[in-house]
Amino acid sequence: MIMIGLLAFAAASFASTLAAPSSITPTTAAPTTASTSKVAAAPTSVRRVAIIGCHQQPRPAPALEKYPALKPDLTLWVGDNVYADTKDDPSHIERCYAELEAKPGFKQLRDSSTFMAVWDDHDYGSNDAGKNYALKQRSRDIFRTFWRHEDRIPADRPGVYHADVFGEPGQRLQVIMLDGRYNREDPSDAADTLGEPQWAWLEAELKKPAELRFIVSGYQVLLDRETKFETWAKFPAARERLFNLIAKTKAHGVVFIAGDQHYGEVSRIRGAFGGETGYDAIELMFAGINQEETWVFNSARVSPVANSLHSYAYVDIQWQPTTGDNADVPHLLFRCFDATSDALELTYRVNFSELSPQR
Repeated sequence: MIMIGLLAFAAASFASTLAAPSSITPTTAAPTTASTSKVAAAPTSVRRVAIIGCHQQPRPAPALEKYPALKPDLTLWVGDNVYADTKDDPSHIERCYAELEAKPGFKQLRDSSTFMAVWDDHDYGSNDAGKNYALKQRSRDIFRTFWRHEDRIPADRPGVYHADVFGEPGQRLQVIMLDGRYNREDPSDAADTLGEPQWAWLEAELKKPAELRFIVSGYQVLLDRETKFETWAKFPAARERLFNLIAKTKAHGVVFIAGDQHYGEVSRIRGAFGGETGYDAIELMFAGINQEETWVFNSARVSPVANSLHSYAYVDIQWQPTTGDNADVPHLLFRCFDATSDALELTYRVNFSELSPQR
């Protein structure tokens, strides 16, 4: 369908923008009292968004050192940011985060790019865990402190979900970080993923004005139910509720960003947000910055698979149309690279016009 045109557009856009850094260099705020490290100020406009996830902290992570040079305005940590599985030792979770903080590239990136983080099962504290994980409250407290999200996540919030809007009207990016762990039930047809407080919060967030919205989930939204991995499709009532909520609130500009699998891919389901009068659900999935695995069947996949052991990924956003020899329309461009060679493994383009009902 749209895929052929997208790939053609991607090739042209790639030729002109492959190595182009973001034109906005974020400034830095004063150091916090808890650390002598700087913290990047929130960007006034976002043109480059880095994506990081599934980081094994005991292993080398050369990809992490690539990110500061990309000068992302915003960095999304999409889950399994450390592997901190434990039944009863919260200090183990803290030690795992300390290993991440000591990694080359981490502090430099934190100093220059705004961080937004969410967890998946392994940084939550237990493989495939949900609402019954014994340490979930302590893990949430450690998460808030490490990621410096005390102002983003209220201390009494049942989970680590949060959101923000960057930019002025015409260039507003809303980022919604969903918590699919803290209140998640065991998978079944009727099981829930978010819990009622988060659903109510999400509806309110989707009603806020924005031209582009990234909804971030620690595990994939569009991956098939039959897979061996976790996916929203194993919670069909919850996934349908999510799609219906996006349609109900008339939230245009939605793109899912997901982690969990140790590769990169793009998935797309036609007309998911409102049937024939809606628009496509598109998911950009990337994780495993120092891991790899064989990819699984995905009937919604519309891209090649990026599958290097060490890899990095980001999204570039062109907000305004351009004229002249390089005339173009507003769009986003998702790319994944092999960190050892900087070889491009995946590129996928989405025009903003595709992210609203098609008449």
